Amino acid sequence: MPKPDTREALIDAAERLVAARGLRGISVREVIRAAGQRNHGAIAYYFGSWHGLLAAVWAARSTGAEQQRQLRIAAEESDDRLHGLVIAYVSPFVAEVSRHTPSYWAQFNEQWLAGIHADFVNTPEPLVPGDPDYPPIRGMEAMQSIYADIAAELGHLAQPLRTARVALAARFVVSALASWERDQVSGVWQSLDDYEGELCRLMLALLRADGEAAAT
Repeated sequence: MPKPDTREALIDAAERLVAARGLRGISVREVIRAAGQRNHGAIAYYFGSWHGLLAAVWAARSTGAEQQRQLRIAAEESDDRLHGLVIAYVSPFVAEVSRHTPSYWAQFNEQWLAGIHADFVNTPEPLVPGDPDYPPIRGMEAMQSIYADIAAELGHLAQPLRTARVALAARFVVSALASWERDQVSGVWQSLDDYEGELCRLMLALLRADGEAAAT
């Protein structure tokens, strides 16, 4: 297996350390060491800053834009648009997780969401305004758009509850995939194809649950 280049090694190391420990308390030196580098200026050289490295992790792992676009087109032509949109959200995420053995992408997302407002669909900002550990990430418009499309299908819920329900369902998928990754690291293998189908079914059920039932 070819050795990753320095830039790729730094991205992999940052993703892995954030997945394990969150965004806080990780030093630049730790990432450089974990990437097998000795040059303490490597992050500044390749990414400009720590925030630039985090943005590069997102860019390197968010590779399913075309797949998601095709699935959203299929959702528009489906008799069950909400089901199609759920697949358009889950499948590219699962595809990215499946590209790496082991994978840390869902765990990275899980740690990121730990510092974001509960209804991150409506308020995609950090819990602490201006938190330096949570830089703005470019290129999230497509994800916000699919969240909006899913929310628009939740006519059984009062308007203020729709984005909160979408955020809850999305968090469920992220945490479930993070659990799958941790099992993978520990050597407990499950079929990711079967897991994907179960995630889609459960996310759909969560989105369609009655509003009053969810409040009791």
